[in-house]
Amino acid sequence: MTSSVGTILLVEDDFVLRAALAELFTSEGYSVACAANGLEAFALLSNKAMPKPSVIVLDLMMPYMDGIEFRALQRSLPSVSDVPVVVITANGSVAVEAEQLAVARTMFKPVNSWRLLDAVRELAPAAA
Repeated sequence: MTSSVGTILLVEDDFVLRAALAELFTSEGYSVACAANGLEAFALLSNKAMPKPSVIVLDLMMPYMDGIEFRALQRSLPSVSDVPVVVITANGSVAVEAEQLAVARTMFKPVNSWRLLDAVRELAPAAA
């Protein structure tokens, strides 16, 4: 998997929020791959044609495979274990579990899109 500076993997089951964040990141020069749950995100990471993301924005509460399961799996894969993760969640008690998974940032919903963008910019500068 090749690295692409400025690529974001956005994992969020809420379609409206996912679309809004994807549009925000794209307008700032990022390439965005979207997944509605951890299983879809894992399939994207497993696709050798997809560039290695420079950051993952991850919801925790999702169907099929939640964010905590996804993060544990991501950390076990040497090719993507070093990709920083920004967690967005509505559940404060679940955020404590996320911190145990060594995420770069944790933000609570409703997410302030500008604070999220600042965190992403810090972790993954946009492509020129």
